[in-house]
Amino acid sequence: MTRNPIAEMATLGISGGSSLALSLILTLGWSTNDGISVLVSSLGAFIALAVVMLLTARTHFQPLKVVLVGTSVGLFATSLASSLTFASHDTQAYFRWIVGSFSGITNTKVLLMAVVSLIFLILLLLFSKQIYLLNFGDELAQSFGISVNFVRLVIMFLVALASGVTVASVGVVSFVGLIAPHIAKKLVRANFWQNVILSVLTGMLLLVLADLIARNLFKPYEFPAGSLTMLLGAPFFLWVITKEAK
Repeated sequence: MTRNPIAEMATLGISGGSSLALSLILTLGWSTNDGISVLVSSLGAFIALAVVMLLTARTHFQPLKVVLVGTSVGLFATSLASSLTFASHDTQAYFRWIVGSFSGITNTKVLLMAVVSLIFLILLLLFSKQIYLLNFGDELAQSFGISVNFVRLVIMFLVALASGVTVASVGVVSFVGLIAPHIAKKLVRANFWQNVILSVLTGMLLLVLADLIARNLFKPYEFPAGSLTMLLGAPFFLWVITKEAK
């Protein structure tokens, strides 16, 4: 969507938007059942992503600008979320969301993630050609009769929905969305679908490994898997930025 190799939930402000939306329903005392949490979290993710896209559209989504604006929006949203949560004295649920942990997973959450994944896959199949062409630039995509703005809106919806259900279910698990596609790209250069499938499988493997290590690192206590992915992902993120700068 932005042709940005360092675009990820955290760098696009998405995780911050989801966290703010979830903290808002906690503060207002609304129901935090699985369905409402996913809906509110997805809405927060969509709004945050829309703000970043609007603020960087004039620069044609220049990678560094997107990261700077996205990170700023995410940090601002996260700070607001923290303030709201501490004011409401309900920090336990928020802490689980903000650090990312699989300890609170339920059958309902697994079912919701499965349904959202199916919707995501169907829409991805329907718009695969348009998304692939968008990767080569707006002008080329438009020359093939593709409505660039509509496709971007569809992608934003997909990203918000997937991010919303993820944050509502397991919290913010940072940098997996950055590391997995880069590993897949190294193994599969040009094929769009092979890249997508390998990115998904790599992401799943990274999460399983992170959760396995997190559960056994400080037994009998469970280390948050999201904190572990941050420890590994932050240096990788710096490496990617350095590589892109060259």
